[in-house]
Amino acid sequence: MHADLSLPSRSALKPFVQERAIRSLAELCCTLVAFFAGLAVGVANPFGLGWLVAVPQGVVVTRLFILMHDHVHGAYLRRRPWASMLFSWVGLFTLSPVSVWRQSHGFHHRHTGWQRSAHVGSYPVWTVAKWRAASVRGRLVYRWMRHPGNAVLGVFTVFAYGMTLRPLLQRPRAHPDALAALVLHLGLFVSCAAFGALPGWVRVVLLPLAIASCIGAVLFYIQHNFPGVRYITSDRQAGPRVQLGCSSQLDAPRWTHIALANIGYHAVHHHYEVIPFYRLPEVYAAFPAFAATPRVRLGPASLRACYGLGLWDDNAQRMRTWQEVAALS
Repeated sequence: MHADLSLPSRSALKPFVQERAIRSLAELCCTLVAFFAGLAVGVANPFGLGWLVAVPQGVVVTRLFILMHDHVHGAYLRRRPWASMLFSWVGLFTLSPVSVWRQSHGFHHRHTGWQRSAHVGSYPVWTVAKWRAASVRGRLVYRWMRHPGNAVLGVFTVFAYGMTLRPLLQRPRAHPDALAALVLHLGLFVSCAAFGALPGWVRVVLLPLAIASCIGAVLFYIQHNFPGVRYITSDRQAGPRVQLGCSSQLDAPRWTHIALANIGYHAVHHHYEVIPFYRLPEVYAAFPAFAATPRVRLGPASLRACYGLGLWDDNAQRMRTWQEVAALS
């Protein structure tokens, strides 16, 4: 691990904050062209090709979501009202209302690495002591939230409920766009059902959205839940190295980073969230300190190791696997 002082200051990162207007617009145009092309193919081909295109369309929807994520941070197409309007619609379609995303994700960034705050904008991390004191129902809910099945059903559990319905029920006046998202999708479903087009709704709307939600839920998880992750439990432990200890670097081919708008450069993003996504690799290459970021792959073995983590052990200062938790019990 590099020393704390090796991490660049925000003033040192200022040159990388500058957007490149043409690049920003080109990235958006390419993504929108791909989205509408996939939409057209899905609508026009009710059989084989229409179903097959749902898979790459899911990746495109994921990319649109990440562009919205960067815009809300003020890193991408900043201070452009038309972009805010566009990404508001992206938030409605992806069941990630901007008002909810801004609140929960902002909290997540302000409390990066804090074990007690991990449940907001990410996944809960319990301590061994809390697990021992929890009810059977509480344990089951916690296990489910950290289970890969939660990601597979993420369009319903993480996004439709967690990001849309639940915030609406908790604070209806604060999240009118959550209601708009539910109305949009209910309207699409009812309209397709009325015209006998439910297979088309599944093919064009539900399946791509389900794939994108699964990708997003998995990325949410592995970015801050991986073997060797370090959480902090007191102010004494806080500091710049937290960014390197609790945020991962996605170890993937270049095309994966392009498709996912460099969201895999997550420690760099957390260190200074207003850097445009297409400049994150520049920062990673320019400052060797980021090479200390723990790396996570998208392969089965790596994902199994990430999802095998269960509880934070305050005494050992590390995550315990579910196998170790069973032995402790």
